[in-house]
Amino acid sequence: MNSSRLEYTGLDILQTLQEARNYNRYLTDLCQRAAGAERTALDFGAGIGTFPDLLKDRGFALRCVEPDQHLAARLREKGYETVTDLADFADGSINFAYSLNVFEHIEDDRAVLGTLAAKLRPGARLLIYVPAFASLWTELDDRVQHYRRYTRATLATLVVNAGLQLEECRYVDSLGFLATLAFKLLGNKSGSLSPTAVRTYDRVAMPLSIALDKVSSGFGKNVYAICRKA
Repeated sequence: MNSSRLEYTGLDILQTLQEARNYNRYLTDLCQRAAGAERTALDFGAGIGTFPDLLKDRGFALRCVEPDQHLAARLREKGYETVTDLADFADGSINFAYSLNVFEHIEDDRAVLGTLAAKLRPGARLLIYVPAFASLWTELDDRVQHYRRYTRATLATLVVNAGLQLEECRYVDSLGFLATLAFKLLGNKSGSLSPTAVRTYDRVAMPLSIALDKVSSGFGKNVYAICRKA
């Protein structure tokens, strides 16, 4: 991550999204599927620990990278081995890694992915999950200092340019695409998320969106890639 940004500006967003139980379960399932039989994981951009906590409950042993010093301290208090810089891990030492809604915050995503790829052992998998489509850019993206939203093509290119083998790349949360578009057209200008709206979408729409994604993946609020180091 950009070393000039060592304090995350979207803490309230992370806290609001902790209440999105179906969404978080979906991402936890995705991490577990990408990991295969592996039960050790590196969370790159662990934030407040939402996904380390959920994966720990499923039997994973977690290590974390979190550049925000305050959030890193909170993760250590929870018992996670946590560093603020990828350089603290030896090359070839990671068996599985995932990064959820992080690379959009990184100015030079290609360089950072190259560094992360070097930390993977041969055969190790990496899951990257990011927001999709520049057309969905809202004040929220500005507020939390995103550099970009991805397409399937740009994410696949990023992965391949880092020397990783792409196994799967899909758009997900198709109904979220429509919800984000509505937020863009009708939402407030502060870039804030309504906890009530998040809970309602998560409870009512997210299960349907997950089901629809199994039928079609032509568009979605997010895009992910599962890749492997040769």
